[in-house]
Amino acid sequence: MESLTELLTKNKGKEERWLIDNLMGMGEIAIMYAPKDHHKTGMALKIAMEVLTGGSELGASQSGKVIYYSLDTPRVEMMFRAKALMENKYPLQQEEIGSNLSFNFNHNERHVRDFNLLSDYYYYEEATDDDPEGGVNWFWDGDNLAYDHIRLIIIDTLSKGIVGAGINDDSQIRTAISNLRKWIGGSGGYTSVLLIHHSGKDASRGMMGTSILSNDISTVLKIKKKKDGFELVREKSKSPLSGKSIPFKSRSVVINHNDELHESIYVDIGTGLDEFDAQIVEQFNKGLSKKEINGNTRLLGLGNNTTDKSFAVSFNRRWNKLIDTGFIENKKQDNKT
Repeated sequence: MESLTELLTKNKGKEERWLIDNLMGMGEIAIMYAPKDHHKTGMALKIAMEVLTGGSELGASQSGKVIYYSLDTPRVEMMFRAKALMENKYPLQQEEIGSNLSFNFNHNERHVRDFNLLSDYYYYEEATDDDPEGGVNWFWDGDNLAYDHIRLIIIDTLSKGIVGAGINDDSQIRTAISNLRKWIGGSGGYTSVLLIHHSGKDASRGMMGTSILSNDISTVLKIKKKKDGFELVREKSKSPLSGKSIPFKSRSVVINHNDELHESIYVDIGTGLDEFDAQIVEQFNKGLSKKEINGNTRLLGLGNNTTDKSFAVSFNRRWNKLIDTGFIENKKQDNKT
């Protein structure tokens, strides 16, 4: 037990609250869900690569390594999807991504048994005549995560990660969440976990399974389909942007692997931004004030407005829309709407 004075005294250095600013908390569990064919895996890969590169397309990201448990998507398909995203959106960072993104398809020699969030141990070791079956528990393996600089673990999907149990079993889901928290606790809060999950038969009623998931997990992200693409919605969040969304589209592409062509897809963030909106976001991310951005974009001749008054109306309308969609955070630079 520590008093507030002790906490404030011991923690004088900068402590990060967010893994991805206003999207995923540091050292927390988040869950992202959607119906089939809503690009859950594509968005999970996008989140992974933003963390790997310290990117800012979803919000300013802390950088570090990522482990992706691909329990539902086959090895070859996942390889092509990762390659498609990396080559098209991160062409200058391919080496960095390639060496720091690890996949586990349940064929890792480290696991005697399949990966299972309900197990007493993160991984089991073979029993011998001298030692009974045992292994390394979740908390102790969490220390390995911090040592190896693992910032993010993605489990795709949750239902495949709870071997031998159903998604409606309250007790088993509580066990899975408890083990994940032990894992994170062992890392000292260095590592975050993203669970990929499905909607129920009626997507409007939320996630498949027990309400424990939405009640016990502090960050819930939902992918919704729009007329012109999709959006990632902060359905439940500690962020001031809770309820706001990030628009994206899927892109089809042909990749070359070992001199053979293969079709694949990736998600593209913020494709709804025109040149005017893109300039506002770019300058905001550089730390400029609303007044400075207004003046700069006016000088660039953006917006096709003939008078200062009409430009101001257009600029403010765009500014407020970018706040509503989560591209800029108004309070961040003490700007006034």
